Amino acid sequence: MKQSRKKARATLADLGSGGSSRDACRHTVHHLPGWTTRDSRCVTGQDIPRAHGSLRSVIALITDPMPTATRDKTLALKAARPALSSLFRIVAMCQTHTQMFALRLRPLSAGVVGIGVALTLGLAWVTDTVNTHNNDRLLAQQVQQTAAAISSALPVVQSQLVDAVQIGIDTNGNAQTFQRFVAAGTVSTGNSGSISLWRLTNGHAQEITSIGPPLALVNEHLDGAFFATVHPSASLFVTGILPGTSLRLGYAEMPVDDTSGYMVYRETSLPANRQVAVPASSPFAQLKFALYLGSKPDAADLLEATGSTPIRGRTSSTSLPFGDTFITMVGASSRQLSGNLSAALEWIVLGVGLALAFGSGAAVEYALRRRLFAESLARDNGRLYREQQNIAGYLQHALLPRVPEIEGVEIATRYLAGVVDIEVGGDWYDVISTGNDRCVFFVGDVSGRGLQAATTMASLRYAIRAYIAQDDDVATVLVKLSALLDIETDQQFATVLAGEIDVGRHRVTVVSAGHFMPLVVRDGVAEFIVGLAAPPVGVEPLANLTTVTFDVPPHATLIAFTDGLIERKDDESIDVGLERLRAAATGQTESLGEFVDGLVHALIVADAPDDTVILAIRWRQ
Repeated sequence: MKQSRKKARATLADLGSGGSSRDACRHTVHHLPGWTTRDSRCVTGQDIPRAHGSLRSVIALITDPMPTATRDKTLALKAARPALSSLFRIVAMCQTHTQMFALRLRPLSAGVVGIGVALTLGLAWVTDTVNTHNNDRLLAQQVQQTAAAISSALPVVQSQLVDAVQIGIDTNGNAQTFQRFVAAGTVSTGNSGSISLWRLTNGHAQEITSIGPPLALVNEHLDGAFFATVHPSASLFVTGILPGTSLRLGYAEMPVDDTSGYMVYRETSLPANRQVAVPASSPFAQLKFALYLGSKPDAADLLEATGSTPIRGRTSSTSLPFGDTFITMVGASSRQLSGNLSAALEWIVLGVGLALAFGSGAAVEYALRRRLFAESLARDNGRLYREQQNIAGYLQHALLPRVPEIEGVEIATRYLAGVVDIEVGGDWYDVISTGNDRCVFFVGDVSGRGLQAATTMASLRYAIRAYIAQDDDVATVLVKLSALLDIETDQQFATVLAGEIDVGRHRVTVVSAGHFMPLVVRDGVAEFIVGLAAPPVGVEPLANLTTVTFDVPPHATLIAFTDGLIERKDDESIDVGLERLRAAATGQTESLGEFVDGLVHALIVADAPDDTVILAIRWRQ
């Protein structure tokens, strides 16, 4: 192996030297104002060492052991000699061409580079600081979450002891009943834990019965001192870590309102060597932690840990109450909590920033030359963006019906798409002539946006037309619609206002399923129709809907609308928007089309997020 490596190095040295003929290359230097150019016809031996570092991986690959032990590496190197020679020439050529146009830095360029370097160093420092802060914050969150999980389990432990001691109280210390209760699995003693029933009389504790291995508290003659501190309380009494062949933790429960003196004492063995393993599937698998009994992380009070203690590196700690003491948790992460990208971001910023700083002169020159193209592209992008904003309106208008001509009334409609995105909304209107100088109208709004809202809207529209064709009245139509949509399964609901108009009698009957009642303008005075609205379609099955019937004078105007006409993005009350609509409609005497356009200009803001539908019906005579 060593001999093969020597042969490889010798062969590469021979390739690098190239002989005296390779050093005798002709160079012509041209001097231009502000520029220096050099024409190089070949690669010299001086260029080889510069490329040597970039080819070390190739050298290592060739000199590594081959799968076939009998292969002659020297022959392999000789066979690779032309390819390696070409690689050396390519690298040297790249170095030569980078020097062909060496721009002499002007003071402004030097200043730009200096500012860029300074900003890069500052950003790298900020990035490192932010990454450190994020790691500390995320570590603290993980420690708090782990502590919360542990804390949620502690009341269960105390609840089990409360149930056990209550058995002792209710049976007046019957040992057999207590043993059967524990044996039934109601109180867990762990793999090697013990639980016992005691009675405290005049400061003296007497053991009634015990289940499990002998109590370490008794074996170490610590029971007298410990039980002397136990009294009726809402908290557990914790012994501390008990010595013995295996370390244990003991705690006792004595009900706060009990006067019988009964109490339950339980001991739990600590893990072997106080070490535990966290399953890889656990959300806390990447967290190294140690639990200590008490408010401080003392090595003598260590309960369990996932590794060696004390935990090294950046740590976070928290304490949670455990009976009459605390459990302190110290945690550290075994990886970058903010991600590998965040950890490497400092070096990425440094490298990219320096590259941008030294390349700023070329970037400015390129930007100037591309200025006209960029301006043209910006105009095209602006045009395309405006067209995309109108797509929702175009699609919605394609889905909405044509308004029929109905003798005796004039009908005007407006639909305005929201500007939040280009998705189709769920607002719609429909006017259907039923003959005999009568017609029905519907205005609705499906919750949500996008294809699902549009398809739901279309389904409801077509269903309405089918029910009207069956001579159903508007209240019956809404009742039947409520059977087609269910918020639990479809994840959508719809508000619908339905109305039936007797044109000749100037009589209108309306019914609402969660929708705004219409606005009627009589002799220049606008007033909302008052009525009881049922729940929206899809929220619950509808039945026995309340209709409102009213008469309108000649030339009166009825306005039905969706929430986009009155709502704003802020926390403004709906009542304010309704009053704004009523005020805008009051006193208007122009033609119906001009009247509706006036409402649009007065009430629709430039960045309205929701779709808007307006349906206006005016009696001619």
